[in-house]
This record gives sequence, structure tokens and C-alpha cells, in this order.
Amino acid sequence: MSRVGGGAGRARASQDPLAGSAAAEVSLPVAIAFGLVACLLYGTGAGLRADIGILLQPLAGQCGVSYQAASLCVAVMQIVFGAAQPLFGLLAMRRSNRFVLVLGAGVMAASLVGMALSRSFAALLVSLGVLFGVGAGAVAFGLVLTSAIHFVGPRRAMTVSGMLNAAAGLVGFALSPALQATLQAVGTAGTLLALLLPVGALVPIALFVTSRDPAERHDGAQAMDDARGASGEGRAAEPGEAPARHEARDAGEGSGDPGLGRLLRVALGNRTFALLVAGFTTCGFHMVIIESHLFNQFVLDGIDKAAASWAFSVYGIATILGALLSGWLSSRVPKGRLLTFYYGFRAVWVALFVFAMPKTLACAVAFSVGLGLTGDATVSPTSGLVNEQFRIEYVATLVGTLFLCHQVGAFMSAWLGGILLDATGGYEVVWSIDVAACAFACVMSARIPAGRRALGRP
Repeated sequence: MSRVGGGAGRARASQDPLAGSAAAEVSLPVAIAFGLVACLLYGTGAGLRADIGILLQPLAGQCGVSYQAASLCVAVMQIVFGAAQPLFGLLAMRRSNRFVLVLGAGVMAASLVGMALSRSFAALLVSLGVLFGVGAGAVAFGLVLTSAIHFVGPRRAMTVSGMLNAAAGLVGFALSPALQATLQAVGTAGTLLALLLPVGALVPIALFVTSRDPAERHDGAQAMDDARGASGEGRAAEPGEAPARHEARDAGEGSGDPGLGRLLRVALGNRTFALLVAGFTTCGFHMVIIESHLFNQFVLDGIDKAAASWAFSVYGIATILGALLSGWLSSRVPKGRLLTFYYGFRAVWVALFVFAMPKTLACAVAFSVGLGLTGDATVSPTSGLVNEQFRIEYVATLVGTLFLCHQVGAFMSAWLGGILLDATGGYEVVWSIDVAACAFACVMSARIPAGRRALGRP
């Protein structure tokens, strides 16, 4: 496929019915309505992952294993979740987003049944660590975002992106107290089986979300040109703006399917993408301390479990506000600057809580609010930068690759949290590591080139 620029690119897009329908922009009310439905799809898996810490002790007791062993299962789940995403992105290129999303819902349901039946470490490792990670990796952000671009158009997709991130917090908010109450009422197995109802509902939702996806797939560089609006290809330069270079965007052009290896080599040669990898890896370390260990941190601080579950649920509400605000800001503020602020704030806020704040319920709520406001806020600017740099058919794979790096950090914090709790009796050491990691991410994000004129530079 040859490169297409300027008016020729726009003319070609208008002649291609697939490209035209995918890139056509809908009205804001339609975009919001679509986003609400898409939120149910992405938010269910993300919310379950976010609240896994509430199930950690009950699952450990059911299976007769230590908290550290259960933490290892969560750590494996996090790394499997990350590893599955770029692979499912490639599978979606060959089959369809619809196929992958429906498959993910089925695997997630199987994992819930497996966890309900688990009575040993091995069974918990397979059901929670492997199956849930695979299912959640299929029903992931990158695929839902690309279907959103096809449905609402590239500009409206940033609004949907913020809504998707908010959905994880909304589901987390609803699930936190609901899981705690259900655990007390019907036990661990009954709670897991009750979760089959919302997971089963993901199948018809996925059919709607993907209803405007391309009717057929093309290999690699033969994929559709509906990315031009999202990526800026064919866009005239702004006054005073140097033309953007898009070497990374053209990975595999003229050579059929570029393959994951070649695509990643080109992507990692892109300065912006490499800096995103560095920052997003530390993001995973930070987020999974919250998801896996924050609830138990509050309990160790002497807060009643019921009150701790509500304090933890406040985190979910705050992530909604932070994600929506970040989605709005990502179309108005340089995305690298947003990431610099988010990571820097995390470092300062965690240090204040660990070393300065009294460990009371009021401080726990305040800490949850601060964590939530920047919790999912990093995803919109991160995915937005990838969408600006690369063709749409590669976005799911490359966003998935970033989530794989994210989950490498997640694996370390989920596992280290359990190990260090057993070794020290608290979480202060792992939070201190988190402060250093967030500071590092802040520095890396500050080096992301600002403005479109820098896009594509190695």
C-alpha cells in the first residue's frame, strides 16, 4: 500500500465505503449513548480486576492457601492479562473485534466457575491466574477503543475513551460494597457464581459495540484507511507546523502483515512510544498495589471491614471523575504534560499518606479520592498518543503491548505486596517503592515531545 497524503488521501477515503463509514463522525449525544453501552463491556472486566483484592482473603481461605500464595495467583493474572492483549489485537486483525470480545466473555465466565470450584493452589492458579487473565485480556481497552473509532469517529472517540476509563471506576464503586455484602450472605463460591450474570450480558453488548466494525479484515498493511482521521494522515499541516513524520505508522507497508516482531521494533524506535513504555510500566506497579492490597491496608490500619470497603469504593467514584476529566483534557492539553502531572502527583500523595497522614477513616477516604483522581486518568493521554502515532489497525496491538508492560509492573506489586506483608507486617516498603517508581514515570513523561510537529520522530 502506498502512502496517501493531502487531498488525494481524502478523495480516496470518500470513495471507500468502509473507510467513509468508519471515519464518519456522529453527534455528541450519539457518541455519549454509544459510550454508555461500551462502558458496560469494558467496565465489567476492569471493575472485577479492580476489586479482586476484596476476594483475595476469602479465596485464600476457600483453597487453604496463604495470603502470599493467593497474591501470587493475582500477580500471574496481571501478567497474563497484559500478555494476552497484544496477541488478541493480532487475532482481531485476522478475525474481528467481535470474535475476540465474545471469546473473552466466555473465558471470563469459565474462570468464575473455576474459582468457585477451586479447593487448591493449582486450581486457583489456573482459574484466577490464567483463565481470568486471558478473558479480561480479550475484553480490554484497545479493542473497545478501535470499535469506538469505527462507530463514532476519531474525534468523538476521545470522549468515549474517557467514559471507558470512568466505567472501570463506576463498576468498582458498585462492586466493592456489593461483593462484601454478598460474601457475607452466600459465601465465596456463591458470590463468584452470581457474577456470571453480568459477565453473560457482555455477549449481546459486544455484538452492538462492534456493529459498525469493518465487514471484513485485511492483512497488516492491507488494512483499511479509516485511520486517517484519527492519526492525522492526509491532514494539512497547521500554520507554522512542521509536517508530521510517520515512519512508525507505515510499519509493514508493502510487505503484507508486518508481524508482531517487526511492528514492535518499529514502535520501540519511536521516541514517544518508548517513553510511554517506561511510564506505563510503573503505572501498573502503582495501580495493582491499590487493586490488590489497599483494602487490606485499611483493615491493618484498624478500620472496620465494612467501613474499609466503603472507603475503597470511594476510590472507584474518584476514578470516574478523574477519567472523564482526563478524556476531556486530552483533546485540549498536551498529553505528555498531563502524564507528567499525574505521575508526579501520585508520588507526592502516596508519600504523604504513608509517612505523614494519621491512619484514620477520614484519611483513608481522602487517600482513596486522591488515588482515584489520577488512577485511570493516564489511559486516555497514553492511548491518545498511540492513536496519533500509528495506523488504526495497529492501535489495539500497540495499546495491548503497553498494557503488557503495565502488567509487568502489576505482577511485581501484587506479588511483592504479599511477600513484604509476610516479611514486615505492613505495606510501607512496597508503597515506598511505588513513590520512587512514580517519580521515575514523571521524569520519563516530561520528555515526551509536545505538539504534533514532534510526532513520529525516533
